[in-house]
Amino acid sequence: MKYIAPLLLALVISFSGHAQNGSSLKQAYIEQYKLMAIENMHRTGVPASITLAQGLLESGVGQSPLAIEANNHFGIKCHKEWTGPTYTMDDDEKDECFRKYESALDSYLDHAAFLKSRPRYAELFKLEITDYKGWATGLKAAGYATNPNYAPLLIKQIEELGLADYDRVNPTQLAALQGKTGDQNSIAATTGNPLQTNEQLYDCQEGVFKYNKVKVVCAKAGDSPLSIAETHGLYPYQILKYNDLTEEVRFKAGELVYLEGKRKRAQVEQHVVSEFESIRDLSQRYGISTSAIRRKNQLRSDEEFAAGETAYFVQKRAEKPKVRSLADIQALRSERDRKEAAMKKPATPPVVKSKTTPAYAAPVEKVNAKPTPTVAEIGGSIQNKQPEATETGVKATEIIETVRKPSPEATKTETPAVTKTDGAGEKVSGDSQPAKVESQKTPADKEAKKHTVVKGDTLFNISRRYGITVAELKELNKMTSNDLVLGAELLVSK
Repeated sequence: MKYIAPLLLALVISFSGHAQNGSSLKQAYIEQYKLMAIENMHRTGVPASITLAQGLLESGVGQSPLAIEANNHFGIKCHKEWTGPTYTMDDDEKDECFRKYESALDSYLDHAAFLKSRPRYAELFKLEITDYKGWATGLKAAGYATNPNYAPLLIKQIEELGLADYDRVNPTQLAALQGKTGDQNSIAATTGNPLQTNEQLYDCQEGVFKYNKVKVVCAKAGDSPLSIAETHGLYPYQILKYNDLTEEVRFKAGELVYLEGKRKRAQVEQHVVSEFESIRDLSQRYGISTSAIRRKNQLRSDEEFAAGETAYFVQKRAEKPKVRSLADIQALRSERDRKEAAMKKPATPPVVKSKTTPAYAAPVEKVNAKPTPTVAEIGGSIQNKQPEATETGVKATEIIETVRKPSPEATKTETPAVTKTDGAGEKVSGDSQPAKVESQKTPADKEAKKHTVVKGDTLFNISRRYGITVAELKELNKMTSNDLVLGAELLVSK
């Protein structure tokens, strides 16, 4: 009996030691790979908590044969598109093929690319980055693992180890972590620069500066290859060549414009390609030539990266990525632009303010609201009465003079054209008499058969003077154009 207590004590100590050891292993794993997980989150949208929880679970806290011998931390199998190294082991079936990586970093990068490139996981990327429960449930529902308890196991890991805190690390905090840790397993550590693949990698400066050791300028609104070439003493074709353009375009404000050929490698090692990005976009973004990108990634001149694929900018990749065409990218961009345009609220049409008149030009015939007095209304007392001005500003005496002098000689005098303005402010050409008066045919007008063209005459003025239309005037005189000859006689009635 005296040996029972020491034996029980030894067993308790043993179990306690294993528990502490297991917890220590997990903490060590998290410390080693947390920066990779956070960086991938900012690049691809996969929560860092999910990445770490899956890594812990799938790799046996980094101790499984698959993790140790193949650097595969997420249990990703070969699938038909994999052309890289492989590792064979029993899993759901005997001798299954798993992907083998050169480093754990490659495994983390491929994990994010794998989720991004599979349509069945697309709905997960619509969730909030902090919704780890939704992600865990969605991964199981999409078939990532066959274990029925896969989602609860992930959630338990996240909550017990406080992994959700990493989902709230912002870019500023990430940059501080990258500078503080100097972690050689960090994506940033492999490139020598902070990870900024989804952010602008340069600060616009005045004049010429260097980006990836290449001379560049930041375009201003309205800049073109021609204007930039003239400013910097180059030919337009050089700007087109250095920026992979085939025709004159307008650059966006703040866009990098290269003034010399780009380099064969970038300062950033890799980039996960979005659905709207082309190889030219990557070339402009990182200062690496398009030919270098294609060469390092085994792509032909007519091939583009499929969305979710990882572009290599320093090392040559071992396997060919999934591809699509430039037309596919352009179609996606067009659809995106169409949706954005449809969401925009149409501009409110301008309101034309007017106190008395509409915003359109009113017909000339409606200018006079008050009828013109006739000779009979004026009578013989005209000489004894002071005439009042009509609404158009033309006095009755002017009307009388017109009636008293109906002879054809009166039409031969040179009458300067008077420009009137209707209520809308638009100029209307006419002669010295109001439109209402002109439309009335006096006896003398009816007797007139011809009109001699004088300076300032137009077909419109003549037709209004004699109460006929321009078409009738042209028909009477067999005219095919609107040109008039000074001194010519025109028939103005049949």
